[in-house]
Amino acid sequence: MGIRRTTQEWQMLIEQSESNSLSTLAFCKLKEVNPSTFYAKLKQLNKTEVYQGFVRAEVVEKTTKYQAQIATANMTLLVNDVELSIPQGTPVAYLAELIGALS
Repeated sequence: MGIRRTTQEWQMLIEQSESNSLSTLAFCKLKEVNPSTFYAKLKQLNKTEVYQGFVRAEVVEKTTKYQAQIATANMTLLVNDVELSIPQGTPVAYLAELIGALS
């Protein structure tokens, strides 16, 4: 009959095997552990860790709104020490009225 190990001892063995450059079989032979038992404990502990890793989540907002920003060339006007950045496609009549108001 083999050595009985606690869960903590198995976790330490598994961590040692993962940080070791030996193959799992070589590691088990070195530590005098039955490979079948090692794999069974590895599977059992990994399953436990996954279940413990769940967190409760809830939906805060059901819809997500995205606002796309389209890169456009801007025009910069300097009028009487005032600098204006105007998007491309601004109507000419609006620009003329704006420049007239700033003059």
